[in-house]
Amino acid sequence: MTRLNICAVLLALVAAAGPVYGQAVQPPPDNGAPAMPAAKDAPATADTPTEKRPTSRERREAQKAYLAGAKALEHEDYKTAEEAFEDAVALNPTNQEYLAAREIARQHQVTALIQAADKARLLGHTDEAVADLRQAFVLDPKNAMVSQHMDEISGIAAEPDLTRAEDVKAGPPIDLAPMQIRRTFHLHTSANDMLRQVLTAYGISPTFDTSVKAQTVRLDIEDADYKQATEAAKLLTKTFFVPLDPKRVLVAEDNRENRTKYQRLAVETVYFPGLTPNEVTEMSNVARNVFEAQQVTVSAGNGTMTVRAPSDKLAALNSTLAEMLDGRSEIQLDLRLYSIAKTRALNIGLQLPQQVTLFNVQSELNSIISANPGLVQQIISSGLASAGDYAAIAAILVGSGAVSGSILSQGFAVFGGGLTLTGVTAGPATANLALNSSETRILDTVTMRVLDQEESTIRSGTRYPIITSSYSALAGSTLAIPGLSSAGVSSALNGLGIGGSELASSNSVIPQVQYQDLGLTLKVKPMIQKNRDVSLNLDLKITSLAGSSLNNIPVLDNQQYTAITTLKVGESALMVSNLSRQQSKAVTGVPGLSDLPGFQSTTNNQTENDFSELVIVITPRIVREAHKQEAGQMRLIPLHP
Repeated sequence: MTRLNICAVLLALVAAAGPVYGQAVQPPPDNGAPAMPAAKDAPATADTPTEKRPTSRERREAQKAYLAGAKALEHEDYKTAEEAFEDAVALNPTNQEYLAAREIARQHQVTALIQAADKARLLGHTDEAVADLRQAFVLDPKNAMVSQHMDEISGIAAEPDLTRAEDVKAGPPIDLAPMQIRRTFHLHTSANDMLRQVLTAYGISPTFDTSVKAQTVRLDIEDADYKQATEAAKLLTKTFFVPLDPKRVLVAEDNRENRTKYQRLAVETVYFPGLTPNEVTEMSNVARNVFEAQQVTVSAGNGTMTVRAPSDKLAALNSTLAEMLDGRSEIQLDLRLYSIAKTRALNIGLQLPQQVTLFNVQSELNSIISANPGLVQQIISSGLASAGDYAAIAAILVGSGAVSGSILSQGFAVFGGGLTLTGVTAGPATANLALNSSETRILDTVTMRVLDQEESTIRSGTRYPIITSSYSALAGSTLAIPGLSSAGVSSALNGLGIGGSELASSNSVIPQVQYQDLGLTLKVKPMIQKNRDVSLNLDLKITSLAGSSLNNIPVLDNQQYTAITTLKVGESALMVSNLSRQQSKAVTGVPGLSDLPGFQSTTNNQTENDFSELVIVITPRIVREAHKQEAGQMRLIPLHP
């Protein structure tokens, strides 16, 4: 192989490897002829000691070592390449190409050791990282990148690490600190070179993993900041960055294996105050299904969720949970309840006698005289009345009070004469003019706050006990349990105040009682619409006793009203319900006569009206409006292989 071909191979290897850390390496000069002046012996100067010129055999051996080093450099075996170039320099120290090749191989080896140390530190292999840094320091103590790690090398102590596990504290994720500038890129080069130019333009030093594919890419972007430029570069090269410190990143191919190996995971505990265990579980489902956070631990009882995921996904998760935990809107409901009860009783009219009695006057006189013979003889003997004047004698007996309870003792009319003299008596006639009216109003005001789309219940009334079933022992049976009602531990039971009579009682009744809510039950579920109108889902139920029973179980009377109404804020909804309405009318008069025109005044009308109403007025007001916008902020979820 000619000297020109050797230099071309070396140039290709240097261009593929890119610039090395620590110093700028100039490629070997481009020679146009087989014989190169640089390959000849360099003349000795006043500052350079005179060296022995190599023989022809040494030049041939040096050229062979140089070719072996070039092949090793092509296969990225930097240590072997450096040793081969070192042999070439030892055989022919006057050849500047050998010196440059040795320096290039050494710098590549230093760069590879620094990158290996960064990877080892990222994977937690501290001892391996320190060993690589020590070897790089031995190879080139003046390298700038090695100087940045001098604190790590000098921080190694001979004594063992006495740090206790409880003293170790987890640090926050590493945040890159790129320069806040905007750059324009028009690049058509290899992937490594493009990534290096983009990152160094913002003050970030890259370390490349061997998984980054060698490919030619084109990047054209203008006036871009760090985030825009690096996102475009990562999409073009299918890579991702792992921060090593605020100014350095590890660049690796974006695949699941590399993500698992290099990407740091952050752990965060999220607190959910005021959420139920079911709601906390739903939050964990969001973290798993939407943000693909596979390592999620939920403590529903404590209201916490621990998530282990990359920091970029945690940032997106936190932003989403912040909007979800902002809470729901809150509504104040002002309720006014009116219970109106009215009773009106009216009694107007003339009530004529309902019964007329006809009797024979002569028969009644004979009956009174025959019933009181002694008094009759006294009246005749005293000369108060003659013996044949029966009417006078009867009048004296009734007037003196000696006879009571006779029909002749009350007023009556007579008609006829002689033996057919007939008396007529009628009941009393009554004129009624009465009015009885009463009105009762009960006002109750309730103010309550409820969450949007949360149902609230208002109850007003009593809880009425209803016996649904009962258990009693059969008559005449006794409870005979050995050791309880008979010999055994009966003495111990008696000492506790429990005798055999209680155990053997057959009259015990055990009821089962169910309590029923009587009165008003109002359920309200508000919903805030997009235009800030409030929809109310109303469910009104009124339960009362019907006044009858079935198998000694009272029958309930239920009234229910369900509706959905939409109101503007501050408007009121009115609900009116008739709880009871009774009307009764009684007519007292003479059949036939009271129906004739002009004789209706002789009819007595008694009317009674009894009714009660319930009026409910609901006024919604928005106290807190959580989400005024139609949708939250759009966030890009990081997609990882």
